[in-house]
Amino acid sequence: MRKSVTLAYVLWFFLGYLGFHRMYCGRVTSGVAMLCCSVVGLFTSPFLLGHILFFIVGIWWLVDLFLTARMAM
Repeated sequence: MRKSVTLAYVLWFFLGYLGFHRMYCGRVTSGVAMLCCSVVGLFTSPFLLGHILFFIVGIWWLVDLFLTARMAM
């Protein structure tokens, strides 16, 4: 089932670090993984692990800029 590409990009922009755009597009497992990495990164941000997780999720979020349109189809 086709999803709205516009809504997928709105979710990507505002809630992308939490993986909601992936969950909307039907990629629930990777969306939950993105959500978990962000939450764990938030709680471990005083330590090096939190910064590493935020960096990984940030790169993932930027790559999704190019993948979201294809995921929504």
